[in-house]
Amino acid sequence: MSSAHQNVLVAEIDWPALEHAYGDASDVPGWIEGLGDAQTVEESLHELWGAVLHQGTLYDSTAPAMTSIAAALGARQTADAENTAWLLLMFADAVRDYEQVGLEDPETVALVRAARESLIGIAQLVRPLISDDGPEAAAAALLQAAAHTPDSARHTSASAPHAPDSTPSTHTSASDPHDSTLDTHESNPHESAPQMHMCTQRTVDSAALDALAARAGSRPAGYVEQACVAALTTLGADVSPALADGDPGLAMAATLARIAVGSNQTGDLDALVTGWELAVEVVPNIAFGVSTLPEWLSAVNSGAAAHVLAALPVPDEAAIFGLVDVVIGSRSNAAAAVRRLLAVAALPGTEPETMIAALRQCPPTPEVGDALVALAEQVTGGGTATIGSSAFDTDARADAAFALLRAGDGRWSRPMARALLTNPAARGLMVATSVSGRSALGHALIREHASSATMLVAAILQALRRDPPADPSRDGTGHLVSLLASWPAEAVAGALPQVRELLGVAPKAVADALATWGDTASIDRLRAAGGSGDAAVLLALARLTMDRNDFHRVLDADLRYTESAVLGHWADRTDTRFLDWCRSLVGTEPATSVYQRGDQLTALRILAEADSGAAATGWPVLRSLIDAGTEPIEDAIGLALDWRARRLLPPEACTDFEALLADLVVTDRTNYSGPVVKTGVAAAIALLDLGLPLPGTPARVTKLVARAVTDEWARDLGLRLAERLTVAPAPVRRAVAKKLRALVDHDERFDSTGDIAVEDERALARLRPILHDLEAG
Repeated sequence: MSSAHQNVLVAEIDWPALEHAYGDASDVPGWIEGLGDAQTVEESLHELWGAVLHQGTLYDSTAPAMTSIAAALGARQTADAENTAWLLLMFADAVRDYEQVGLEDPETVALVRAARESLIGIAQLVRPLISDDGPEAAAAALLQAAAHTPDSARHTSASAPHAPDSTPSTHTSASDPHDSTLDTHESNPHESAPQMHMCTQRTVDSAALDALAARAGSRPAGYVEQACVAALTTLGADVSPALADGDPGLAMAATLARIAVGSNQTGDLDALVTGWELAVEVVPNIAFGVSTLPEWLSAVNSGAAAHVLAALPVPDEAAIFGLVDVVIGSRSNAAAAVRRLLAVAALPGTEPETMIAALRQCPPTPEVGDALVALAEQVTGGGTATIGSSAFDTDARADAAFALLRAGDGRWSRPMARALLTNPAARGLMVATSVSGRSALGHALIREHASSATMLVAAILQALRRDPPADPSRDGTGHLVSLLASWPAEAVAGALPQVRELLGVAPKAVADALATWGDTASIDRLRAAGGSGDAAVLLALARLTMDRNDFHRVLDADLRYTESAVLGHWADRTDTRFLDWCRSLVGTEPATSVYQRGDQLTALRILAEADSGAAATGWPVLRSLIDAGTEPIEDAIGLALDWRARRLLPPEACTDFEALLADLVVTDRTNYSGPVVKTGVAAAIALLDLGLPLPGTPARVTKLVARAVTDEWARDLGLRLAERLTVAPAPVRRAVAKKLRALVDHDERFDSTGDIAVEDERALARLRPILHDLEAG
């Protein structure tokens, strides 16, 4: 394509009418033009990735921008062909990611459909590059396959790793071996949500197959030829001519491509095991964005991954975490992967820290618990971990202990105490709480409602006597003190003197602990510390003195981020000044942040307790909070239910409330990421609590339940609603049961806020008896 032609393509688009992550797309043409200049190409690629394909998000400007980029690349008019090609592959990957999930709103479905269709044109535009010698040639080959194989066309047999050998099927026409018609919407027995429907068939351009086949036959064969063979294999074309001379790299490329689209044939799996080292070299050439071979394998074919990774004689760290990926991603293959991980953990010389990091993400079986205890005994010190640009102090013993705690295994306190007693960095330890997330140790234990133990209290005090970290931001003293304060005063009585001495180190946490323990001997210390005007310290002082003037001094301080504590600990809830402050918190409109809306609700409750008439005057604000549908929606609905039950609302407000609940059930409230999942489910539960029928069709009710059960933040509500529906009318019960059965039988695990496999197993344990009752009703 000539430069003039490419410029026409850009000029034909009304960019200001389109949007990207940061507003209208009028700046996109300049970025595309900048791809042709060595001085601006890096910045242009950065801007295009950050705005037009922001974190893999599709906008209405994305497809036309990528098409224009492909035109420039195909015409060899970019100053950085390699990274420009990779940007297009990232676009193809984003389209595939969208197609993996159920899309409901018509606007997004249309957007993704347009993006998928644009990939056909993009593949045509970059096809001339296949004859080149740079990385862009391999990318162009992969784009030919990506354009014609949406994820719905893949049919991985996740639970059948030992299927008998058979000749790979081809999709070639007798009249033209390069005219292949591909089915792109196979039915999926494990489908968990309504999938957007692509065109049922796509005809692969014979020119694409010709170009791929011609390059695949070039010799000596290199990474571009491997990409071409993989693309041809993915498209179902006959690659035997390219493999006729037995080139091992090309043969492995074909094997990996077959596995990627679902092959679990014994021959392919054995070839991968025996040729593992070669496969490690080949896989980056035939797949986009590969970090490690095990990670890629577990993502594209969990059944093959479970078999192959378990068969490797000496798994390295990448293979170990590939097995973890199988555990996380596949219910049916998890048991085999866990067995292999346990076997590896028992091998002499196994790195205990690595195996703890792996096993703590596995479902908490007794065998996993025993292995974590044994591995923790082998750890003698801590280390560091990084998340982004931040470094944290860690200890595998604490990670193992936390996993045991979550599993209800009482052995957790010993490895936790050992970590705190012997690790010089114990004051700043961060514990692993999810696949990639960490939390301050004290904070994590509080969230898990960890119980006290004499040994643990002594260990925490020992940790608090350690030197603080050089970086104050890594000091977890406040969280450890808060943990002590969460336990009964008699259990931590010996800690009081030492905690008092830390008032200058962590004033908010220490002051709260002293007030929680009722340590009136610390009043003078707190009064001196409160001279700085710290609201948390002043509040702790007032809690101990119970003096009205001390409480009023709290209101004179800067209360940002302390409002919730003041609302929770104020002594005299008839105090006029306190009630005036509560009214200022309520205001007239819903607050902008979640915690502020929570404070509004607490203030509304307090005002109504002081004066029953305040419920009627506060109803407009409470109604707005409920109608918005945002967090904390459960608390907002709960407060309205309480006022209704206590007859604090006038009849017209009660009627309005019931109508609002019904509307929330049938009409989605949305935010920037789509429907707010909790809202409709919380409203449905409230209607049932009121003895009222649910509005909407069985399909609508089923959608609410399915959304919530599959959402990490709303799952508990979804399960509660499903449980309530076991006595619903038969049409609703049957529809919900059918959907939940599909979710239970689905191989992919639910998303979670923590460790995916652990939380998924917990969810299934709750879901299965509910499903039994729904199906038996």
